[in-house]
Amino acid sequence: MDKYINNNKEFYWGDWYFKDHVMAPDFNYKAHKKELSPYYQERGFKVSMMFDDYYSRLNGVHSDKYLPMDVYYFFVIPALNRHDFITPYLDKNIYSELFPGVKQPVSVVKNIHGHFYHDGQEITKDEAVSLVASSDAEMIIKPTVETCNGDGVEGISNKNKESLIALFDRYSINFIVQEKVVQHPDIQRVNPTSLNTMRLYTYRRLDGSYHFLYPFAALRFGDKGAIRDNLSKGGGCCLIDANGVVDDRVCRYMNMEVFSLKQLTGVENLVIPNYAVVVDTLLKLHRRLPYFDYIGWDITVLPDGEPLLIEYNLAPAIEIPQMLCGPMFGEFLDEVIERASHVECTRVQTNKKVFDRDSYFYLHMQ
Repeated sequence: MDKYINNNKEFYWGDWYFKDHVMAPDFNYKAHKKELSPYYQERGFKVSMMFDDYYSRLNGVHSDKYLPMDVYYFFVIPALNRHDFITPYLDKNIYSELFPGVKQPVSVVKNIHGHFYHDGQEITKDEAVSLVASSDAEMIIKPTVETCNGDGVEGISNKNKESLIALFDRYSINFIVQEKVVQHPDIQRVNPTSLNTMRLYTYRRLDGSYHFLYPFAALRFGDKGAIRDNLSKGGGCCLIDANGVVDDRVCRYMNMEVFSLKQLTGVENLVIPNYAVVVDTLLKLHRRLPYFDYIGWDITVLPDGEPLLIEYNLAPAIEIPQMLCGPMFGEFLDEVIERASHVECTRVQTNKKVFDRDSYFYLHMQ
């Protein structure tokens, strides 16, 4: 095939992103780089077989269906999710309005476009500082827009008013102060210092049916001493099966080694509490987001077994799922690629409307 839907610039960007963010430095990516996937060629896309070479070394699943970064970000995401609505819908400050009745971390103060709010009412900066200073609860602060990988999440250790004013000034606008989550002890013991979350994916087909993408659910946990479940900075990730049983295999970015959960954490035979309710909750929540057919959810479980929504992602990373178990989307991949094949990659389908393919913008995607 002389001409592909994804051009050479996009193809090479996908390779660069993979090498810079996912691939272990000792992997010989050149060995199969020039071999092309028959599966994607038949559907009009140019995709290197180096993705199969890399992922199969971690999970033992050989396939020519592994999604590369350029096809995923430039064609699949635009085909499934309404691009011009992504930015406002990802503002973490509006979650309580989008999903009323669903347990979420307790918000103490919100800063939305420079304005402070508490319980839906606008307050002054001095009042916001006083609310945080007078509370006995442990708290965290984090930005609410254009964030990923837990960047900017900090614990608030000093509630002196002068220190809080300086902290608010440093975050400037669009942030939230929340009470620290106390999660179920079975999940907490994987890493006692971090908020350990599950990443689950849901997909809405063109016929309107909603599906939990199995077997791509995973438990994510932070590195020792971390407060975030940040996989790109030393954390780990394990598959969760349909019954909530957590696999012992742990994958990490930029590392060809598959670790053991028991060896890393001492935890074995872990089962996610109330897992069926977690899955059912997310399928119901997806119905509240009609502009988006594909969502990556971050969720945990409270000590009483009730699901607690942390956040959702409209361009969720797929590298870890593919490391753990095989090509993303599984049984739905054919129809997803068919939908993606009709996308013209001329406008970014995320925060920026005009797409410069050399832009570093995509480093900031979830």
